[in-house]
Amino acid sequence: MIRGEHPLKPVRERLRPQQQSSHRHGNSFAPIRRDGKMRVLYLITRAERGGAQIHVLALAHSMRAEFEVAVATGEHGFLTEACRERAIPVHVLRHLRRQVSPLADAWAFWEICQLIREVQPDLIHAHTSKAGFLGRLAGHILGVPSVHTVHALSGTAAVSGFWGVFGVRFERLAASWCERLIAVSDEGAQLLLRHRIGHPSKVVTIHNGIPDCSALATLIDRPPVITMVARFAPVKDHPTLLRAFANLHPGPCLRLVGDGPLRQDCERLAHELGIGDRVEFLGDRDDIPRLLASSDVFVLASKYEMLPLSVLEAMRAGLPVIASDVGGMRETIVHGETGLLVPCGSVAALAQALTQLVEKPEFRLRLGGAGRRRFEERFLYQRQQERTRSLYWDVLLESGRCASGSTRAA
Repeated sequence: MIRGEHPLKPVRERLRPQQQSSHRHGNSFAPIRRDGKMRVLYLITRAERGGAQIHVLALAHSMRAEFEVAVATGEHGFLTEACRERAIPVHVLRHLRRQVSPLADAWAFWEICQLIREVQPDLIHAHTSKAGFLGRLAGHILGVPSVHTVHALSGTAAVSGFWGVFGVRFERLAASWCERLIAVSDEGAQLLLRHRIGHPSKVVTIHNGIPDCSALATLIDRPPVITMVARFAPVKDHPTLLRAFANLHPGPCLRLVGDGPLRQDCERLAHELGIGDRVEFLGDRDDIPRLLASSDVFVLASKYEMLPLSVLEAMRAGLPVIASDVGGMRETIVHGETGLLVPCGSVAALAQALTQLVEKPEFRLRLGGAGRRRFEERFLYQRQQERTRSLYWDVLLESGRCASGSTRAA
């Protein structure tokens, strides 16, 4: 508890205060809508730099042309800073945290309810397990429709701890409180159905997408630069990549972009393997497109992924991708055509794939070009935005939040 905080007063901080007209609605504060737009509240537990946070930021930013938006999260970090830079209203719910704590979770639920009463959203779009569960419950109780995007699911290597053990039961319960469950890959949708989470009519696949950019890899003839972009967490399995890289002949350089609790362990492992002088630990970076454009091979050694944005970023840059054959990877990478898929956790298979691409520049060029074309055909952000926008309006119409004759932006 923060010093000076009232013991019975939940802490909720609003960043970027706004001066705006308002009126009272019952016992809650209801700001007047600008231009008659529907209002969407995005909820996510953590604010760290990661795929789910980048996903939320892109949605909140792109949907402002048609909706009023606000973002709420449980901490300061990448997401809150990025929202402030883009003038997106953002709220910090101090008791919303990933770890299970009955008292803190009760306060977090109260904070979410208070925020809903204040913001008066027409729709809640929840992300990640804790915010997804509490946000959908609050919306259900307060009569606000909600949708939930599943970025990771219990029963896979991506989820551990309490949610890994009991998450399926909680997700089944929470699915009854929302109008749609959005999977970011077909594999994710099938996983929901296999676990009987939500009625099949609620489950929708909207593949991840990212905007295009002009930073493209040149794949010149030089000692190759191999890059992996991922937070240092158990599910990303950096040790397998380091051990596979140690099997390569000297020459290539390995760049690891990201931060996290296991970074120091991986730095020690690199030195123990005798490759410390060939591995660069770059930490969190804001210039991912530039780093990828100066790379020759992209690797993601994860134990599980739904449909990672980092792989899409690599394909956008025209890089050949080596990835674990898990989750929704086959929906992005066509083995032997746009990249190489290897068994999860196999040092030998990953080393062999790395050797192939290191020793064959023409193979790298062919795979990278095909990956770039596949990105253009399937994973441009406009597709994700339009499908999500259409889903919002379907839910708003079904819930009676807007009339059937409401005008949708073209």
